[in-house]
Amino acid sequence: MENQEFNRTLTLKSSIYLGLSSMIGAGLFNNIAPTSKISSYGSLIGLLIASSLAFANASSSAQLSSLFPRTGGTYLYAKEVLGRPYDIIAGVVFIIGKTISCVAIALTVGNYLSPVYGQEIGVVLCLLIFLLSFSGINKTAEIAKWFIWILFGLLMFYSVSIISTSGINYAIPVFNDISFDSILLSASIWFFAFTGYSRLATFGEEIKNPKEIIPTAIFTGLGITVFLYLIITWLTLSIVSPEIIMNSSTPLLVAMDVSRFSEFTFLVIFASSIAMVSVFLALMPGISRIYVALSRDKILPQSFSKIHKKFNSAYFSEAFVLISVIIGIYSFDVVGSIKLSSFFILIYYTITNLCVIKLDKENRLYSVGIAYYGFTLCLVLAVTLIIF
Repeated sequence: MENQEFNRTLTLKSSIYLGLSSMIGAGLFNNIAPTSKISSYGSLIGLLIASSLAFANASSSAQLSSLFPRTGGTYLYAKEVLGRPYDIIAGVVFIIGKTISCVAIALTVGNYLSPVYGQEIGVVLCLLIFLLSFSGINKTAEIAKWFIWILFGLLMFYSVSIISTSGINYAIPVFNDISFDSILLSASIWFFAFTGYSRLATFGEEIKNPKEIIPTAIFTGLGITVFLYLIITWLTLSIVSPEIIMNSSTPLLVAMDVSRFSEFTFLVIFASSIAMVSVFLALMPGISRIYVALSRDKILPQSFSKIHKKFNSAYFSEAFVLISVIIGIYSFDVVGSIKLSSFFILIYYTITNLCVIKLDKENRLYSVGIAYYGFTLCLVLAVTLIIF
């Protein structure tokens, strides 16, 4: 019934789709409102800072996943490079941070579909994703591909609807009424939107030729995601002011409602649902892979590392993730879960960058200065979340 090793079945294309599905949607439908409340139009500056940090962290993940192409992500890297207790800390903060990410995403879908029954809709979504992920990572990647293309089409329609609306001011005052601390806090929240590329590192044991595929897939997916986030955020703030959307749980819905094709507002609801389901497709299985790694090292019970022979899925760990997320849905709100998730994942990537800093020079693919930048900014943004 069980096989303790995953099969290497993921290609470059399927890895890129998994990476995109992990990122597009996680912050796009969430983060514009709270970051606008913090830094007004300066939300775009926060987005740019978070994007630069994402590329720094991605370079560290790409280097380490090439050196250690096995399941475990930064838990594995810290184990190999830094030792205890850094590996345990990395595993724990990843599990907590990403589980809370699932909570934020589930609640966002619920808010877009029905503010009254948001929690219940989130639970149903989790159950659906669990059943899909149980069928194996290849099936998950195939579904993610179709979801991504549907989402691209819907976001293009959203963009056209805003661009074709008369009286739009594209020269938004990004530097008005901003402060250093507000930009840092905005960036720390935007960081939540770019953490999906780490999922590919956790699937290192399931990717064909991971030393070549993982870095290519990470940077391709991240580049596309940053471009889309910048365009959609800029267009949204061009048609509605931060004062209007800052307290909204559905900012893109507000923008679409005043655009030229407002009668198609329901498409934004559909797009948010597709985006969040797409994120879940890679996120929940990705969390389970850290449980598997911890179990293999006898930190968790052996049950967590059981792999289904037919479906190539970590079914016990995935069921545990499901239960944890459902509990979280009834324990957190959207903004609170985004901030908490960002904090834990910032700590996770602080350790990722530290691993690269400690590598021998001949094992690095890129300048160590990039890792120092990622390490420093991760710490700064994590402290910002605590202080503010």
